[in-house]
Amino acid sequence: MRTPVKRVFETPPTPRVGGFGKTCQTLKGLQSDLGPAIRGRIGNTLLRAKHRLGRRRDPPRRVAIAAVLAVALVGCETVPEDSPELSIAPVVAPAPPGTVELAERAFAERRYGDAKQLLDRVLIADPGNPRARLIVAELILASGASKEAAEAFGRLLERPEVKTRALQGHGISLMLQGDRKKGFESLREAVKEDPMLWRAWNALGYYHDSQHDWAAAAESYGMAIEGNPDSAIIFNNRGFSMLMQERLDEAIADLDRALRIDPDFEVAQENMRLALAWSGRYVHAMSGASKRDMARVLNNIGFVAIMRGDYDNAEAYLLRAMEIDPSYNDVASRNLTYLKQVRELAKAAPQATVN
Repeated sequence: MRTPVKRVFETPPTPRVGGFGKTCQTLKGLQSDLGPAIRGRIGNTLLRAKHRLGRRRDPPRRVAIAAVLAVALVGCETVPEDSPELSIAPVVAPAPPGTVELAERAFAERRYGDAKQLLDRVLIADPGNPRARLIVAELILASGASKEAAEAFGRLLERPEVKTRALQGHGISLMLQGDRKKGFESLREAVKEDPMLWRAWNALGYYHDSQHDWAAAAESYGMAIEGNPDSAIIFNNRGFSMLMQERLDEAIADLDRALRIDPDFEVAQENMRLALAWSGRYVHAMSGASKRDMARVLNNIGFVAIMRGDYDNAEAYLLRAMEIDPSYNDVASRNLTYLKQVRELAKAAPQATVN
């Protein structure tokens, strides 16, 4: 079975099914001196990653599987899209002792608005506080501003109190920008200093997947799980790695584990559907899809069926997608055209004979 899947770090340029959509709500007003390029960009949601498999612009050439790179590398989880926008009140007094610890806890619990308010109180009195600055850098990264985050982490690499975690954030930020080599170097140095940095190991797993170094990827994801055995993100990413290697049973097992940890993890849901479709379990792959998403799911199953050589089922699923949602007529009809071309090529191919 040919495998047309690839790991996507950003919106892929050509696949008919595949893509990386994201939304990010913003917070107004971080009072510390982040600079105009940063203010207003820090969100109280991370990246609510969704895969819009079945985008219309691109020719039907290969499947792109959902990879939760932005979410996965940052190592946070999604929050509801309708979270209210927050604003920060002016700081009127220096922070009491223990405020940095409270900000760290708020960030860990994904209460980003609370973290920002606490950090402003710290930084008004101590603008260079390295622990506070580290959390600020993490918040910038969580907002999706990876370039500015890399700069913020980079300014902390000479501060021994936070160097190891700054290396982790710096490496992740560079990976998100596409600078894999430098990102890998920072992440490798980070885990040498602290082997329990699960986010760094998770990002290293992505790097090794991109190099098709499956053994190193497996080791990295294993170390990430050792550091955080309850992370749906890590199991999703390792499941994706298994899918890239056509180890479908293992992929399904990891994706199932991710969904047991976080049943609402949409990227893992998409990856599970694709893994099931690749294993020929089409009906199971449709399970749980909403009425709104059903046409997209059917289209994607149809495309996977084409790539598996299951042409009759491919045609049936594509036609059904068009029937359910006319807005998918363009996407599905292009895939049907591709199916026709593939069938003609298959018929024209020399047939083996037995004497």
